Amino acid sequence: MSSLILAAVERGKADGLMRSAKKAGSRGGTIVTARSVTSNSLLCVLGLGERSRELLVMMVDEDQYQAVWHAVIDSKHFSRGVAVSFNASWDASSSSKAIEGREWDLLGVICNHGSSDDVLATIRKTASVGALVIEGRGTARGGDIPFFWAHLVAEKEVVLSFVPVARTASVIEALEQEKHLQRAGSGVAFSLPVKEIVSKIQRKRSLS
Repeated sequence: MSSLILAAVERGKADGLMRSAKKAGSRGGTIVTARSVTSNSLLCVLGLGERSRELLVMMVDEDQYQAVWHAVIDSKHFSRGVAVSFNASWDASSSSKAIEGREWDLLGVICNHGSSDDVLATIRKTASVGALVIEGRGTARGGDIPFFWAHLVAEKEVVLSFVPVARTASVIEALEQEKHLQRAGSGVAFSLPVKEIVSKIQRKRSLS
């Protein structure tokens, strides 16, 4: 069994965080840019609820997990950050064993570009949460857009949000009715059980 670690930090700090993780035994990771959206709806209305972030993604072997995890959350580059881990695997073996007593799930929604705000609004009708929004693009040939005899792949957005376990099923049910997710190929929602989490505000952990 291995672990997947995600760490969201302020722009410009992910490289330093990766160096801290490598000193503790991490093989490496991937850094993507994202924007964070606060759970405070008033700030969002005033246009003050977003900020640029970087997301560090790493797979770590179980025997190195504790060293790498603590290197990340104790790093000076982790200030004002959020780190979370999940059970995972390098191969096709199952990594979805139940995590007893967990408090949070990570909810992910892949949607068409420009739909993330409406998707997040739907989530917030059930759970008052913030989110990270990552820009990407789809790869399915069936949804390609013809353009001057070439094909432009539709732009996508990925919404990542921490949802209390008790609300996960209700949020997914609400997303099933979200207008931007009704058309075939327009999006997908999924959830992952959180193994451990440390927030920028309070260091509260949910252990497996």
